[in-house]
Amino acid sequence: MQFPSDIQAALLFDRRVACLDSAMRTFMRIEQARTGIPFNVVEAKSNIFYRLFGGGELMVTLEYVDGPTNPEVFQQTLSSTITGVLFPDVRQRLMTNRSHILVNVSHGALGSGLSPDIMKFLNKIDYRMEGQSLPEFQRRLEVCALISRIICDEQPPQAVHWTQSNQLIPGENFETCAQGDTPGPLHIHPYLFGNATDQDGKAKIGIRTFGARHFIGREILIEPSILPWAANYQTILAFLAVATTKNGYVIPDGDTFGPEDRSLSYRVLHREAEEGDVPLCELEPLMFREYNFVAEDYVPPERVFDDRSAPVDLMPSEDGDKSELISEWRQKRAMAEGIGGRFEVRARDPGQGSPPPAPPIRPGSPLAGVPGARPVFGRKRG
Repeated sequence: MQFPSDIQAALLFDRRVACLDSAMRTFMRIEQARTGIPFNVVEAKSNIFYRLFGGGELMVTLEYVDGPTNPEVFQQTLSSTITGVLFPDVRQRLMTNRSHILVNVSHGALGSGLSPDIMKFLNKIDYRMEGQSLPEFQRRLEVCALISRIICDEQPPQAVHWTQSNQLIPGENFETCAQGDTPGPLHIHPYLFGNATDQDGKAKIGIRTFGARHFIGREILIEPSILPWAANYQTILAFLAVATTKNGYVIPDGDTFGPEDRSLSYRVLHREAEEGDVPLCELEPLMFREYNFVAEDYVPPERVFDDRSAPVDLMPSEDGDKSELISEWRQKRAMAEGIGGRFEVRARDPGQGSPPPAPPIRPGSPLAGVPGARPVFGRKRG
């Protein structure tokens, strides 16, 4: 199942708290004002447990547990380098955990009440579960984040465990992390890897995401590179923004993308799932002007040509192959223009090797933190 049916956040405290009543009332008031769709209280035990239903077929539960969380739940996220980088005192905070609040948001009247065995059976018979669309999934994420932010305002937690991306976030940073677009930093966990260096001794760090599959059906990989991991991570978020925006799409295998100012360029390679894994989109850096990075097979913009009247010497000799290539370009141009972008085709220098890819221009595109702010996608030909 691509879209997790149950979104959960665990808010950890170093003390007892009693804020469920006020947080629940604040959430219902804000949602009513925001969407005009009310939530109804289905079950209630003051400051201990609430079950709400409404807001477009959503089931919400809030539960206060007067005791610490199970530390084994956090082993995988604690092993992630990025957790230590962004949350250096996480282990100390977990050791002093005294109580926690669980927020669950699911879709449909059954909520998250189906057992794993029943879920497996329904998947086997291709039963369509409620809430299995990207907008419905994003709605669950946004509601869970809103409730968690309200609780943070009421009683600042030590930490928030966001289970969809398996991230531990300092309580004081959750508001900032949860703001902005979906998907964003809250939803995409960058697992860093690699201990190699280049010939000049610069560290090479790669990224493998956890959470991207929930939006595009694939995780994202960037092999170890001398580029700063933060720059590569921002490119990952930009790639996901293109895929999840209205009329958006996952950039095809072999094509490249980057902002209109041509300050960077990445090639997209689709990898099929290996045994025990999920499919991947590999992003291969080709050029990043800010860091003076240029890959050997980067094709400069001076080699762009008009794909509507391509040079004869660059086209296949067989009429069938030529028609197939023109049709491919036409379809990709339509996809790029559908999100306000532009499709380019670039020619490689003679002898530069086989043809891999090039750059849509999309005004106002969310290339967060990247100069230029407008993506360009396309195809290269040799």
